[in-house]
Amino acid sequence: MKVPLLLLSGLLSNEILWEHQIRHLSDIASILVISSSEDTPAKMVDAILQKAPPKFALAGHSMGGWLCLELLKADPSRIDKLCLLNTTARPDTEEKKALRQKMISDAKEGLFSEIVDKMVDHFVFNQTVKPAVKKMFLQVGQEAFIRQQESMLARDLDPSSLSKVHLPTLVIHAAEDKNFSLEEHKELASLIKGAKLTIIEGSGHMSPMEKPEEITSSLRSWLGYRSME
Repeated sequence: MKVPLLLLSGLLSNEILWEHQIRHLSDIASILVISSSEDTPAKMVDAILQKAPPKFALAGHSMGGWLCLELLKADPSRIDKLCLLNTTARPDTEEKKALRQKMISDAKEGLFSEIVDKMVDHFVFNQTVKPAVKKMFLQVGQEAFIRQQESMLARDLDPSSLSKVHLPTLVIHAAEDKNFSLEEHKELASLIKGAKLTIIEGSGHMSPMEKPEEITSSLRSWLGYRSME
């Protein structure tokens, strides 16, 4: 029987982010990708839970990783395993909040394309995937971006709540991620009992696209087809 696997995409991302994983894990997993673009955390969580299977393994990238933590608070009994990729449990700094607010304002003033160019340069280390990442960001679009940023501004993050998580957990950090540090990923792994930390070399923030084979291999192991030890 295939494992129900729910993949939560990050900011301005959709199923394109997970193309390699969908293609190469479909032999062992029944995969559902959800890309949230509601404007509050509660709406995002409600929309995900309405679409999700009764029980599932859960993996989320970046904003999707934060949403994994929200699902754990909302309905933990439905989640069998947890994988957090390129994300954090720390609340935004005041500087980061101000940046989000500025990007919302700039997007509304017609500067979305310029925002995307800056994000791609900041997020992507592997230059060969920059065009695909940019295309995906533009495809998801300005309106979704504004709603996602508004939702993240309304977050209430508490890293200490991770001590209550008792699931087989994999935390994935990309060595060249400029968005979230190794320290933040070590913190995630240390707060969740028994969590494993994997470091992907030669990748920036968009690891499922920048190093797809390594991410797929890590997810296959996490799903239980190799030992987590």
